Amino acid sequence: MTFAANMALVLLALIIGLAVKSKSPEISTLISVALCLYIISISVSRLRVISQMIARISEYMNVEQSYIAVLLKMVGISYICEFASGISKDAGYTAAASQIELAGKLTMLAVGLPVVLSVIDKIVRLLA
Repeated sequence: MTFAANMALVLLALIIGLAVKSKSPEISTLISVALCLYIISISVSRLRVISQMIARISEYMNVEQSYIAVLLKMVGISYICEFASGISKDAGYTAAASQIELAGKLTMLAVGLPVVLSVIDKIVRLLA
């Protein structure tokens, strides 16, 4: 399906979700979750293409694959936390959404720290 057709389907689901919201908030929430899962599936297919392009670029630039893997993990963590936070906000759990965002930031920091330490180590070796 083309991107335009996917977005038309998303808009249709949004309209249905809004129409149902006043009469049945539970159904509206289920539509919202299903819609988010559908959008994530579209995004994952795009991420495959992006990761292939990043791999090609890293071959030209002679970048370690571990750095690329960390970058992709951080992007994945960001998307997952954004998804979970958005669903929590839609369900009315704004405090939980804030905690999900904080957990995502801390997780990305933990995933990225080995790269930072590696760069610092290389700088120290160059200066020594």
